[in-house]
Amino acid sequence: MVQSVKGFKVDYELPSSFCRYDDLKPEYKLLKINRRFNWLKDVHLAYDNQLIKFVDDINSYNNTPIIIDGCNEAVSHYLNDLGFECIRIGKEAILDLAADHIQKKSLKELIRRGSRKKYFSEITFSEDNMDKLKTFIKETSHGDEPQLKYLFNNTFLPFNRLFVSKDKNDFWYGAILLSYKEKYFVQTELILRRKHAPVGIMEALIEYIFNQLKMEGVDIWSLGAVPFTIYNQSIFSKEGIINFIGRRLRFAYNYKGLFQFKAKFNPVWIDYYFCFKSGLTLLLLFSILIKTNLSALTAHKFKQKLLSAL
Repeated sequence: MVQSVKGFKVDYELPSSFCRYDDLKPEYKLLKINRRFNWLKDVHLAYDNQLIKFVDDINSYNNTPIIIDGCNEAVSHYLNDLGFECIRIGKEAILDLAADHIQKKSLKELIRRGSRKKYFSEITFSEDNMDKLKTFIKETSHGDEPQLKYLFNNTFLPFNRLFVSKDKNDFWYGAILLSYKEKYFVQTELILRRKHAPVGIMEALIEYIFNQLKMEGVDIWSLGAVPFTIYNQSIFSKEGIINFIGRRLRFAYNYKGLFQFKAKFNPVWIDYYFCFKSGLTLLLLFSILIKTNLSALTAHKFKQKLLSAL
């Protein structure tokens, strides 16, 4: 499936919640949302496995309606043909590695500052490094808050790639976890910054990874999606309701700050979709908020606001 994006072609067919790996047997989980719905999560497919055949097989074996998140426009059209309804919930930031995405003087200055006395490297997979990433997550800017679940992969697996910025004593300041959508298409799973890390550390790490992937012949790098960024829909539509509610929760999940960070690199922004079989209700949305731990994070942030106001 080829989608033309601002002068270059994106050749992929996987939602951002899926990734490729070398094993021939698909791996996946069906996360139970309520009595009716299952959320298709942690999907790992071989490079020659077709998404539509895989989803069709899941439908055949499973009588419960399923949810698939992180779909691009072309994938949403295919899923429509399988009886899915698809609604836009945000935008995905795409970098063309043949282009210059580091043009702004302000960005170059951040990279210069973030590079001083820092080292950037890829970390090989091992049990020790997997545990080290888990520990590092707790030391990040939001590590002491309730953590979101199921919306992204937060575990270093053998088919992931992990890049870090660190000092000469192997003290980590930032980490970015990647996976493959296709052979020449890499996507971001995690962007992690240590609490009180030096200014520009993540911008410098992204430049390092960009140059490394480009040298390897990778064509496209997705910096990942940002939810709640669809503004031109009626508040009474499903898209409008979801995006409106999400924007009201900005105090708990700073989607706008995430958008502004990724926008520094002048990406191509494409819509991404939430696709589901059968009807999406407000009750189901509430169940998803609970399951993803967004409700717990919202309660935690709200409590902090109340305490700070006293």
